[in-house]
Amino acid sequence: GIAPLACSEPDICELQKMYFLSEARGQGLAKKLALKALDHAREQGFGRCYLETTAFLRQAVALYEHLGFEYIDGPLGCTGHVDCEVRMLKTL
Repeated sequence: GIAPLACSEPDICELQKMYFLSEARGQGLAKKLALKALDHAREQGFGRCYLETTAFLRQAVALYEHLGFEYIDGPLGCTGHVDCEVRMLKTL
């Protein structure tokens, strides 16, 4: 889902917790859901979207790259995701 990024700039939201059962993967559903979430964020007035993930989730990282997310050097906000070493930001 999309949520305001706590302890950060008010125009940044966070894309968080996209999970699919293994039998639902490979059908383009993650892309459709992410695009819907990004459209919703734009409609709500957010200008940028942030996410944190791990390099272990290669398919997810590839999707985020395809959607235009760019790598950033450090964490934003107060997400508490201590195990997520990949941080990305996209201008909406």
